[in-house]
Amino acid sequence: MNTKSISKGLLLATSLFFASAAFAGEKTSVKFYEDVKLNGKTIAQGRYDVELKGTGAQAQLSIRQGKETITTVPATINPTKVAQASTGYSTAQAQDGTKTLTAVVFAGKKFTIQLGQEEAAAPGKATETAGNR
Repeated sequence: MNTKSISKGLLLATSLFFASAAFAGEKTSVKFYEDVKLNGKTIAQGRYDVELKGTGAQAQLSIRQGKETITTVPATINPTKVAQASTGYSTAQAQDGTKTLTAVVFAGKKFTIQLGQEEAAAPGKATETAGNR
């Protein structure tokens, strides 16, 4: 391995570290147009405050209504090449018709937030849909 390859690798790793660290502490509000499930809880349609906390590629997303925290879940930040046009979300629909929140995007930001589930999800085929876009 030559020093040029090593330098490129270090530059890429450093830029990814600083890019992912810059995402922590982001806040916005999201309007859910349908009831969604997240972390075993049903979130009724309506407007909620959403906050991304943590550093690096692993973070936590909290959903609040007023001062009440509805749920907090693990999140993975995925950088994108272009900024998102609007704040929105994606869901996966289970066979029973319920929708699970799978991702959130913030308007003007160059990342998507993939949401983890702390509780095991019921097996079944799910289809991805987008909302609020």
